[in-house]
Amino acid sequence: MQTLKLNQFSKILLSILICLIYLSFSNLLYSQTYTPQYIDSMLIKVNEDLRVSGRKKELINLNNKFCNISKKQDYVKGEVLSYINLGNIYATVGMYEKAFQYLNIAEENLEGVDDYYLHTKLYQEYGQANYVIGLYKKAIKYNSKSIYYGKQIKNKRDREILSVVYANRADFLRETNSIDSSLIYLHKASEIKPTPVINSTIANHYLLFAKNEDSAQMYFNRAFSLLKQREYWDPQRALTYFYYGNFLFEKQDYTSALDYYIKSVEILKKTQRIYQVPVLYQAIAKTYKELNNSSKEKYYLEKYTKLNDSLEKVWDESINTSVDKMTQEKEKDDIEKQHSIIIYNVIVFALLGTLVIVYFFYRKRIAKKHRIIEEKELETEFLIKKMSANDERLMSLAKKNDPLFFNEYQSFYPEFVERLFEINSNLSINELSFCAMIQLGLSSKEIAQYSFMQHRSVQTKKNRLRKKLNIPSDVDIYFFLQGLNSK
Repeated sequence: MQTLKLNQFSKILLSILICLIYLSFSNLLYSQTYTPQYIDSMLIKVNEDLRVSGRKKELINLNNKFCNISKKQDYVKGEVLSYINLGNIYATVGMYEKAFQYLNIAEENLEGVDDYYLHTKLYQEYGQANYVIGLYKKAIKYNSKSIYYGKQIKNKRDREILSVVYANRADFLRETNSIDSSLIYLHKASEIKPTPVINSTIANHYLLFAKNEDSAQMYFNRAFSLLKQREYWDPQRALTYFYYGNFLFEKQDYTSALDYYIKSVEILKKTQRIYQVPVLYQAIAKTYKELNNSSKEKYYLEKYTKLNDSLEKVWDESINTSVDKMTQEKEKDDIEKQHSIIIYNVIVFALLGTLVIVYFFYRKRIAKKHRIIEEKELETEFLIKKMSANDERLMSLAKKNDPLFFNEYQSFYPEFVERLFEINSNLSINELSFCAMIQLGLSSKEIAQYSFMQHRSVQTKKNRLRKKLNIPSDVDIYFFLQGLNSK
């Protein structure tokens, strides 16, 4: 009995010791400072290696770990990238509601952050998640945002993400019957970074829509050649095998087609791409029908129905989440419109009040000031005519120092921004925003007030801007920038 108690005590002591060692190691691990470059490599390269091999648990642990590290080090990019990766992980394994939750958190943390790569990746994941649950038009909308930001990425390697974005868009357009446009984007994707899945998708396009087996075979050959450089358990191999199985089915080589379909299912299950499996079960059942094996046909049809029904239930729940987000966005837009209307009314009443005062002084003042009053009236009328709906919107955003100001301005006056880049391609977002305020006619005092800056700082920024834009000292900076917008 005493020996038993001693053994129990030894086990308890050993457990406590292990816990202490683990806690000490954890503290050491998280107290260590990591460089942004190291965090990026873990969340991009290592994350991709784990994602491709379908190692969900390691993926989640990796992203949770570096999310916490990024928070402690105030590294926003690492934190946002972790949330985007987690959104992708949960979407891949069919947990779409949780995927949208992480993507929403990423979007909230990304507000006000000038990082085109992160914006591109976020909206690419939003598009893909909406596509999988059947919201194709919404997927295309997010994909357009992703392309917009992706085209502004300067780093060549980071810009390769556009290959994935274009390939996604091809899928979305195919589902909306824009077949020719779909092929165009597949070729765009291949020009940036040719992959097995892009080539096999092009091959599938020629097989289904052009009925051109020779072209299909050529692109399949390219896909299989690229697969030699990859691990066997790769989702790109699974999709290539699926499309090649379709190719063999059309050639009535049903036994070979079945072999490729089954291999594709094995890879998808191994890499946890479960949402792509139902269509393969359906293809396998169809192939067994051609092979006159009714029992196997029935077996795979039942597997298809069971898995598809369970996924559709998840998709329905996820659609509600996506629709809720859409509703929130609409409500946000409605609130902004109401604010714009209120501001517009305030401006109108203020102008009317000014006109009344001007009229009063016009009646009271002596003839000497008659000319000044007329000039004020003309100036007021000119301002009323000049202020368009877009300018009113921009003015209201500028006055609130809203981070959306420059994005809105760029959507209204893209040519102005392009002309600035033609003069100096190294202008920052802050400098472009400053140019936009000047072009709108805001005075130095107003810019200082709205941007929470000292008046002297505004003047300093103007002088720096003159040098960067090569504006002669005898040219008014307001006339110069307004002239760019009127060309």
